Amino acid sequence: PAAGAARAAPFARPTPARALKPRASSSGNAHARLGRVDVRARATSTTDASQASVTAAKRALYDAMKGTYRGAGASASERAAVEEAQVALETLDVAGAADIDLELLSGKWRLVYTTAADVLSVLRIQRDLGPLSPVEVGDIFQSFTADGRIENEIRLSVPLLLAPATMGTAGGVALKVDADYAKCGARTLSLTFQEARVTEVRISDLAEAFIAPALLPRGSINHQILLAIKELELRFPLRGAVTAMGGPATGRPARGDDDGGGSRARSGGAAVGAYLLSYLDETTLIGGA
Repeated sequence: PAAGAARAAPFARPTPARALKPRASSSGNAHARLGRVDVRARATSTTDASQASVTAAKRALYDAMKGTYRGAGASASERAAVEEAQVALETLDVAGAADIDLELLSGKWRLVYTTAADVLSVLRIQRDLGPLSPVEVGDIFQSFTADGRIENEIRLSVPLLLAPATMGTAGGVALKVDADYAKCGARTLSLTFQEARVTEVRISDLAEAFIAPALLPRGSINHQILLAIKELELRFPLRGAVTAMGGPATGRPARGDDDGGGSRARSGGAAVGAYLLSYLDETTLIGGA
């Protein structure tokens, strides 16, 4: 999900108190934009003039992304405008040559724009089919922890069966991919997939009424079915799946053993490449894998 397992992307700015902050990540030639859920302040050494330039560059980037349906509806000219605004912002990154600030990276980011083919293919189904779409795409998140974990999440819904997965809600079902990362350069992370999960199922009112009609007495079986659906979680280890397709596998330090890159990781997993952070500040992340 979010920025795929690391796809290039920008992020959206939060509003006060649990607001979302813009950050971006990317994969391959993909470009994505995310918004951070936690709010934090950080002292910087930038001058007022340079900060004003950064603010203006961010505004130009977000303006360029407006109306593109997170990139799925962007025309060639709109994609070019986003790319130009992204590069303009990246050139203002005063910490561009410095090591990644893992504390600054930590947090939950919301995808607001991407050119990642796998993400766009899902977004375009809903955009192209509208009310007839068999799937509804909600928020797409990417979460980082300072100790080397990544969680990619996409919320999906099937009309009538699942609760709506509208932006800003926890409806539908969450598809999550867990991964580990380790620093392998000043601004680069190596990624290792661990497992995929289907969790946080929220059925629609119609489906719940079918399982346990409001006009009829609800028996223990009805409650057990509803509880089982609510607590459902399916897990799929990714190491075997990737290596079976010819992908690489790697032995990583067990959690609690420092791998030398400042992060800690679980053993095993499927190595999937590197994630380059081309811009990072308190509110915006741009990266690519």
